[in-house]
Amino acid sequence: MTVHDARTAPTPRISTPDVSSSRSRPADPLHRAIHAAHRTLRDTAVDPTDVDAIIYVVQRRQVPLRWQSARVAYALGAREDVAAFDVPGPRAAQNMATALSTAGEPVRLVLVIEAEGTGPPSASLISG
Repeated sequence: MTVHDARTAPTPRISTPDVSSSRSRPADPLHRAIHAAHRTLRDTAVDPTDVDAIIYVVQRRQVPLRWQSARVAYALGAREDVAAFDVPGPRAAQNMATALSTAGEPVRLVLVIEAEGTGPPSASLISG
């Protein structure tokens, strides 16, 4: 059995849009998700390194997986050990966030982001 020690492996580079540029595509779901997350963290005075988990709501099953949650975490400057999930549908995301942030569990702060579709992007913090 081969075990890969992730601590010795180089951190892969994740492609994220440059949110500081006004020329980036505002209609791109990833761009919208990053801005919604930034806005929520700023409005609640929470540092990205305090977030324990990020849940990104996808409209439909992703094939191949895009791992947008990991891209958002990277763009926010979250901790490297942040849990990142892409979950199909807002109800599943809400249930997962509630389960993760149950009192007494190690996850204390969950950021849920919904930016796909035609509606305005949203991000919310759920704490246990």
